[in-house]
Amino acid sequence: MSSEIALGAGGAQPSHQSIDRLGTLASGACAVHCALSAILPEAIAAVGLGALLGHELEWGFTFAALVFAATALPLGWRKHRSRPVVALLAGGIVALLLARVLEGAGEMVCISLSVVGGALLVTGHLSNIRASRRVRAATAEP
Repeated sequence: MSSEIALGAGGAQPSHQSIDRLGTLASGACAVHCALSAILPEAIAAVGLGALLGHELEWGFTFAALVFAATALPLGWRKHRSRPVVALLAGGIVALLLARVLEGAGEMVCISLSVVGGALLVTGHLSNIRASRRVRAATAEP
């Protein structure tokens, strides 16, 4: 994966694929952060990375993952009309939102919803890239 953001027509906006790649990164980071924060909080704090356990970072990961998913979902739908891709992205968005809304319901509920939501979004973004490539390949054939 290139570190450059491919620009769309006119060079003004990132391409659909770049949005999905960045969304995959943000969603994966969100899921890993939630899992590690739950499994290894003492180890994280012991090595001087206690700031990674804060709610601010958790909300930041969630916000980034939601923005990329909410952007990628309609762009992908317009291109390939794949219901499974929409289901994955929408399911991930709902799971992450529920995790934030239910923060007082118990730590395991929030962690589970966050990890599942992040995993759904990673899978959704990767599926979005594949579905878009299939459409592009099918329309490029003579």
